[in-house]
Order: sequence, then structure tokens, then C-alpha cells
Amino acid sequence: MTEPYKSLGPWSLADFRQVKDWRKIEYHLHYSFRGCLSESIDQQKELFHVPVQDVTKLLNEIDPEQIINKPKIDRMFQDENFLAYITNLFVFSGLMNWLNIQGAWTFVLFPSTSGGRYFTINIGPHEVAFSTLGRKGIPQKNMILVDRLIFDFGKVINWIMKHNGTIEVDQYATALPRSTSIIFEGSFDDVNEFLGLDGVRRALIAYWNEALIGMKERNVMSVYAKYHNWNAIAQIHYKIGNTL
Repeated sequence: MTEPYKSLGPWSLADFRQVKDWRKIEYHLHYSFRGCLSESIDQQKELFHVPVQDVTKLLNEIDPEQIINKPKIDRMFQDENFLAYITNLFVFSGLMNWLNIQGAWTFVLFPSTSGGRYFTINIGPHEVAFSTLGRKGIPQKNMILVDRLIFDFGKVINWIMKHNGTIEVDQYATALPRSTSIIFEGSFDDVNEFLGLDGVRRALIAYWNEALIGMKERNVMSVYAKYHNWNAIAQIHYKIGNTL
């Protein structure tokens, strides 16, 4: 960020869209808010006094043809169970508090992973959550990466075993120490039940937050940043904001 904007910070991300023709959309936004242009700051033509909700309303009115990856987002919103789980996971994990470093963490919808997945979340170079697409005779599998302190909670371990689960410590070479990968079979209702078990949130946040803090301190991006679905996050963020 350059002057005069840089010295006016700190800045935070309130809403966003990833579009095909950003110049066209930027022109439309600037034209729409031309009456709100800030005239008290020299050498700038892009600062406006506008409530966030007004900006969000206009962003929601962008031509759907301009929205990148819209079919995948529509598919997510059409699957109520999937959407309910993803919304819960983002609230549960506090990941929405890290909007400003998107790209250091990534969310990919329906990636072309072998076997098929609903989604993958990565922090840095490795995945921290995913769910596979269940197929005929093959149950859905769900993975969540947490801190090793999960072993302090016997009921959680028993629950995982009852759902044909596995637990592997330090599975990823690029992960932080104490990383613990949990994989189990079950529906999104089952995953939400798992998240509600005593100790799961503590173990998840212990790992995810440390990893996110490290990415922010090093100011580095994930190798999967180019696959990040910005518009899906924008819609999830909007849904959470209008639900809580």
C-alpha cells in the first residue's frame, strides 16, 4: 500500500469480491459513491465515507457473470447440510478473525483432488480440514488437524474410534510440532457433533491459531493461494454476519 493511504491505517478488510473485470467493477463502485468522496485528504480519489452495509449491498448486486467460481459457490449454498457445517466450522475455529491474511490460509471448494472433496482448508503448505464426497459404497470421510492435547480428552478419542477413525501425529512434514490429524467417517451432522465434544475446540484453536500467527509474522502466502475462493468466503462471512 502506498501513500497517502498507508499512513492512514491500520486498515482492515470489511467486505470483498473477486471478479473477472476489476476495472469495470471499480469504476461502477466509484461512480455509485461519488457523492461520498472524501475531500479532506490530498492526492487521492479513492477514499469514501460509506457505511459498510451500503458497500456490501452494492457488492451483492454485481452481475453474477462477473463473480469468479460462482457455480461452485451456488453448489455449496444449495447443500444445506454442507453449508451448515462450513458456517459452523468458520465460527467455531475463529477463522473469520483472520480475513486480512487470506492467502496465507486458503479455502477451496470442490477441488479436483483424487476421489473428490467438498472442500479443503489449508494453513500455509498443508491441509487442516477437508471432507470427501461420499459415493456409493464409500462413506464420506472428514479430516481436522488439531494440537496433540486432544489426547487429554478420552471421550473424544472414543468417539473417533466409534466412527472408524484414525489419529496420526506429525503426519505432515511441513506442519508445526504436535500436529495431530484426525480422520473419521460420517455425515456433516456427525462432524458438527464432533466439534461439540469437550476439548475439540481447545485443541483445534491451539494448532490453527499458532499456525496463523506464524504465517502473519513471516508475512508469507500459502502455496495454494491462487486456488483460494475469495467469493465463497465473502458469502460465508455475509451469512455469518446476518445469522449471529
